Amino acid sequence: MTWLKRSHLSSNGVDWVGCDNGVQCNAYTGDTACTAALPILCIRQDFSPVPSGLTTDVYNGWARGHITTTPPVQGVTLTSAAVANQICAANFGAGWRMAEFHDASGWNFYAYGNVRNDMRFWVHINNQPANCWDP
Repeated sequence: MTWLKRSHLSSNGVDWVGCDNGVQCNAYTGDTACTAALPILCIRQDFSPVPSGLTTDVYNGWARGHITTTPPVQGVTLTSAAVANQICAANFGAGWRMAEFHDASGWNFYAYGNVRNDMRFWVHINNQPANCWDP
């Protein structure tokens, strides 16, 4: 499945990323052909506290860390979460892994970063068959 950058809050260096912004997103069966080449949204959760002034809720939670994106990769190369996590770690170092739908509370989250906004990116969901590695 894929997400997009919804906005960047320059006042505190936080991105709001998520599933919907008037654009198709399907957390249940996926929304993008796995032949597409898109960046992976990577996260390093370091338990950063919620920035002052940021209001969160059940659908827009704080992911407790930092995000960035890899160069585009074809979804068919993502044969497991472990493979995707390794791509993040290879690009950014230990502690980085593929972002997961529930890293905050689901559907959208806030994290430190300023990721690209010109294309969607691969995100993993752990309880639905919406990943390129699912049958």
